[in-house]
Amino acid sequence: ARSSTGQCGRMAATCQSCSNPLTGLPTLIPPRRPHAMQVEDSFLVLPRPQQHQLLQQQQQALQQADLHDHGQQQAYLREVSREADEARCEIPLCGDCMGVIIHDLENQIKDAYNQNEVLRQALAELQHDPRDADADAESLRAEIAKVQAEEQQLERELEGVLRAQDEVDKERAGLAAQLAEADAATDEHWRAVNAAQLEDERAADEHLAKAEVLAHCRRELERLKATSVLDDVFDIWFAGPFGTINGLRLGRLPDTPVDWSEINAGLGHAALLVDTLASLHQLRFPRHVLHPMGSFSKIALADDPRNLYDLHGSGTLQFGRIFSGTRFDTALAMFLQCIGARVGHE
Repeated sequence: ARSSTGQCGRMAATCQSCSNPLTGLPTLIPPRRPHAMQVEDSFLVLPRPQQHQLLQQQQQALQQADLHDHGQQQAYLREVSREADEARCEIPLCGDCMGVIIHDLENQIKDAYNQNEVLRQALAELQHDPRDADADAESLRAEIAKVQAEEQQLERELEGVLRAQDEVDKERAGLAAQLAEADAATDEHWRAVNAAQLEDERAADEHLAKAEVLAHCRRELERLKATSVLDDVFDIWFAGPFGTINGLRLGRLPDTPVDWSEINAGLGHAALLVDTLASLHQLRFPRHVLHPMGSFSKIALADDPRNLYDLHGSGTLQFGRIFSGTRFDTALAMFLQCIGARVGHE
């Protein structure tokens, strides 16, 4: 405790916790110390043997005392307070500080009591009936055996799972090989399909080209069928009093002389036209045979094919006897009979 010295060596006591002066207490006289140095305004440390004794008693009470109820706790606190009152001169504390210390001690006693109860319960559980311990041990052994059996079962199942995994890995490898073969076959198939499609497209293009050619040929055929070749080759018309074939006049008059070369050429075209019509309609003249030979065409009897009659004239003939009793006249008559047979066939 801090103290201040005055006259006659006396000192006033103060609280060790809050340093407030304590009233109602006698003035303490510090003991003399032969070897202590006299220092002005020095501090004096009071002896605290009783305080240490109280603390030791408190610890022993926490470890050994059997505090079963709150009454014993209160009696113990009263005893501690009484001893503290006896040591008031040696341990000066104010009332407020003493209340705080008592409250802290009560909390420590409660904690010690709770801990003591927990330890007692644990000791009671450890010291219970040996038969229960044997039963617990038997139960533990049974549970350990069960766990070991489950462990063995799980190990067997693990071995089965590992074997199944190996089989699955093998099957997976086989499936991977099959998949690779299937992919290769698929690639080959699609290459064949692409080649077939290209060939089909080429065939389709060729078919379209041939179809176009065929359509063109059919159009040309229809056009040719609608076209009269004979009308294009043999243009039959008239020029004044004369009939013409391909612009060649057939005949002459005294006031309109026509050159014999033109007449003979026109007769040759006429003979060729009649012979062509007979061939187209598969007609054979019953009595005559035509020999179209241009400007020098001839005609003969079917009974005497070597006896040819000239179907052309010349300028040496007399003008008044053109269509009279010469061979030319006979040939003209025979030619007219052939024309009549053709017309009668239709």
